[in-house]
Amino acid sequence: MFSYRKNMKNYLHDTIDILKYLLIGAVCGLGLNYVILHSPLPKIFPAYTDRISSAAFSVNIIYGILLYCIAAPIIEELVFRIFIYNTVYRFLGFLPAALISSLLFGAFHMNMIQFVYASIMGMLICVMYHSDHRTPVPMLIHCGANLAVWLSSAFL
Repeated sequence: MFSYRKNMKNYLHDTIDILKYLLIGAVCGLGLNYVILHSPLPKIFPAYTDRISSAAFSVNIIYGILLYCIAAPIIEELVFRIFIYNTVYRFLGFLPAALISSLLFGAFHMNMIQFVYASIMGMLICVMYHSDHRTPVPMLIHCGANLAVWLSSAFL
C-alpha cells in the first residue's frame, strides 16, 4: 500500500510538472507573440506574415499539431538545448551557452521576426532548463508555446 501511495504521489507530481511547463510555454509564447505582432517588426518585414500563414496553416489540425507542436519541439530542443547548450555550458558556463544556443535557435527559423521570437523564447527555455535540469522541460515549454500560438493563430 505504501508503494502505491508513493507512486500515485509521484505520478501526480509529474503530471502537475508537465502541465506547469506546458502552461509556462503557452503563456510566454502567446505573450511574446502578442508583443512582437504589435511592435514595428511586422511593418518592417511585411512578407513574414503572408509566408508563415500560407505555410503553417495550410495543413490540417492533426498534422499541424503533430508537426509543429510535438515533433518540432522535441527535435529542436534535442539539438539546441540538449546538445548545443549542454556542450557550450560545459566549457563556458550558463550565460554564453544560453546566448549561443538561443541565437542559433533564432537563426534556424530563418526570418527576422521569428529570429527575435525564437531567440527570446530560447533564453527563457535555457533559464528554465538550467534551473530544473530535466530533459523534458525545454520540450514541454516549447510544445506549450507552439501549441498555444499555432492554435490561436489558426482559429482567431
